[in-house]
Amino acid sequence: MITFKQILFFSFTVQTEQRTTMTRFSYKRKQKENFVESPSTEPSQTTNEQNNAATYQIDRSSRKLSIYTIEKLNERYNLNQDFQNSTVAGTWNYIKKYYKPTPAFFKRQLFKRIPFIDWIRHYKIKEWLLSDIVSGLTIGIVHIPQGLGYAILAGLPPVTGLYVSFFPVILYAFLGSSRHISIGTFAVSSLMILAAINSRVGTLIPPNSVASPIDNTTSDYADMDYTEGYISNTLGSTISSIASTMRSSPSPRYLSNDPGEARIMVATALALIAGLIHLAMAILHFGYVTVYLSDSIVQGFTTGCAIHIITSQLPPLLGIKIKTVTGQSKVIKSWIEIFKNIKYSNGATCIISGISIALFAGVRDHINERFKGRMPIPVPIELIIVVLGTGLSAAFDFSKRWKVSVVGSLPLGIPSPVAPPMAAISDVVGDAVAIAIVCFVINISMAKLFATKYKYQISPNQELFAYAVGNIVTSFFRGFPACVALSRCAVVEGTGGKTQIVGLLASIVVLIVILAIGQLFRTLPNACLAAIIVTAMKNMLLQTKQLPILWRINKLEFLAWIITFLGVVLLDVDYGLYVGVAATIFLLIIRTQRPHATSLGYLSSADVYEDKHAYPSATDIPSIKIFRFEENIYYANIDMFKKLFIKRIDFRVDDQIKAMNDEIMNIEREYQLRLVKPSNALMKFKQRFQKANTTNINETLTQESIEIDENKIIEEKNEKIEETRKKYRPNFDHIIIDCSPVNYMDMMGIKTLIQIFKDFKEIGVTVLLCHVRPIVYHQLKRMNYMDVAGRETIHVSINDAVMHALRARASRGSIVYVPGAPVTHIGIENAAYVDDEDENSDAIITSYF
Repeated sequence: MITFKQILFFSFTVQTEQRTTMTRFSYKRKQKENFVESPSTEPSQTTNEQNNAATYQIDRSSRKLSIYTIEKLNERYNLNQDFQNSTVAGTWNYIKKYYKPTPAFFKRQLFKRIPFIDWIRHYKIKEWLLSDIVSGLTIGIVHIPQGLGYAILAGLPPVTGLYVSFFPVILYAFLGSSRHISIGTFAVSSLMILAAINSRVGTLIPPNSVASPIDNTTSDYADMDYTEGYISNTLGSTISSIASTMRSSPSPRYLSNDPGEARIMVATALALIAGLIHLAMAILHFGYVTVYLSDSIVQGFTTGCAIHIITSQLPPLLGIKIKTVTGQSKVIKSWIEIFKNIKYSNGATCIISGISIALFAGVRDHINERFKGRMPIPVPIELIIVVLGTGLSAAFDFSKRWKVSVVGSLPLGIPSPVAPPMAAISDVVGDAVAIAIVCFVINISMAKLFATKYKYQISPNQELFAYAVGNIVTSFFRGFPACVALSRCAVVEGTGGKTQIVGLLASIVVLIVILAIGQLFRTLPNACLAAIIVTAMKNMLLQTKQLPILWRINKLEFLAWIITFLGVVLLDVDYGLYVGVAATIFLLIIRTQRPHATSLGYLSSADVYEDKHAYPSATDIPSIKIFRFEENIYYANIDMFKKLFIKRIDFRVDDQIKAMNDEIMNIEREYQLRLVKPSNALMKFKQRFQKANTTNINETLTQESIEIDENKIIEEKNEKIEETRKKYRPNFDHIIIDCSPVNYMDMMGIKTLIQIFKDFKEIGVTVLLCHVRPIVYHQLKRMNYMDVAGRETIHVSINDAVMHALRARASRGSIVYVPGAPVTHIGIENAAYVDDEDENSDAIITSYF
């Protein structure tokens, strides 16, 4: 970029009494190789004016700098005309580059798709093995109660949670690129699965009892009584009406006559579709879709889900039965039902719940948090609660003596692989898409967090591939979609886990439970698992602390958080997500509809142009307006662009042109009447010569005299029109539009620029563009902007555009008055430069002060 300091070096003396500075530009060309000139004052100047003259020297090297237009830049540096490939061509080139079937391709894909092969070769046994063993055993223990509890939350048999805690975990250890995340069961995904399953009751799943979810007796997982109280019917019909209809006429649409089995089949269909969606996203590199789920939306969504989860776990915590609620506002309706039935609470269940919550919160907050730097591993309080609850329940027979609901029998062994039901695939696609996207957002957010903290790289597309394989395999083993649990990730970090060896060891612990000791948990009270789930929601609820910060930083983000949260709580989990995404997109549109635009001034000490409101010391360049629109220019914000343009340059060109044209039309009309209706004296003159029968010569002379008289009228009219145009001409002759923030212009945006150029040209003002990006330049070229405005109106930088304006003014010999301007500002105007075509010529701009 050409700076004014490089162009001109000058010294000056100015008396302090002088208040007004006048700068005059004149162009001189000389053929001398070395030239230094001091301007002399004109003979008409007074002595006082001569004392104010500035003496300066022009260095030849500074004068040999060129003013660059975009055309000159492209020609000199050979712009690649095909630098922007089409989408189809880019996709095809990508496929040819990365998916060409060669030995190198297969080797690259092997290391890329199975990261375990790469990092296990660099595994530091002495430094990492002990920490990984401790962390792996701890996470395996944590998986057991969470798997059981979150499976119940999803409305499924508890053992299915153990399957989800095994297959995705061991597969991610080989395929995942993150070292610290723990995949498996999670409350948010379980709640979404519950909503998806319950919405199929009566269509794919036979209706069950519409009574309370929690039985006061032992509930086998086949009954599914422990989740029926929180059924969500997204189609808006009530379960009772569906139940009565389906009992009267059994339908072949059911996946199974057993409601519990049908629920598992719907869950496996969700896992399969979610895995296929992740696989398609990985192949197409669609990891970028998560940009539409900002942190504000994810936090608002998960906080709303925490409210749903706590509400759903209150009946098992109290041991009560509640009426089934359906439709929207389930949270409010459920709380109403809870308060109606709270008098029927089971005392033993409430005591178990209270002790479990107190024990869990006390150990987690006052021991694990307080002494986490001193203990090698945190106290596995979840497992302790499960073991104590199971043992005490078996010893004192909680189920029969106090009617406490327990988990029931858990089948041992890994089930035989069974394909998910194809009949349910098309019906669950919508819910599977939402679950797949939410799980991926949560997973990738945690993966990026730990990768940034511990300085290693992750691959979003490889993460998608790992999630896809895990979900697809799990769907064949009676599992449901897996997700990363925030609490388990914190445990991995707290216990010093270094690699996915942690996942391998954790899956081994879960496998032992599945194969050998699962039956030991059959007497575990459901209240213990509900207490673990409810207490684990603390961190999600504490996300509300971010609201004051969001309000101070970005009110639009705050609004997105609130809208998403209210959508989840008042509508439903899936609807809340859709509302949040729609709100974010809407707020994004609002943000583009309210762009920022500035009027730029010159900062002499820094040789830059900046916002005059942000930098009050920035000064205007006389007769030049510099405008910057800090947003793309397209159809949605064209009106705002025009409005801000008029506001920043402080000139309404439409009104000026209208007033000028009206006045010119009046002048045209006035002189047209004078030409059409000659004066009485002229008419009498013509009649007198006709009566005298003059000679041809005299007639010719008379006609010439009349024609000369008409020409004088036309000249007078043109002079008045020119005076009128000058009267409406603004106090500036150039407008520079800085396009540096503009990455895109559509057809309407370019048409608007063309109209602006034409309007200002009509009143004698030239519009220049600068900092035009190559992609925008191609868009202007395709819309023939250069044919209208000229190629010399697009410059590389603001400084080039300013120099072009000063040269144009100097070539006209115009005089610019700058009342009270500082002398340093005069240096801006006295720039010497040459064109590329005439670099051997000397250009001198003489200044008078």
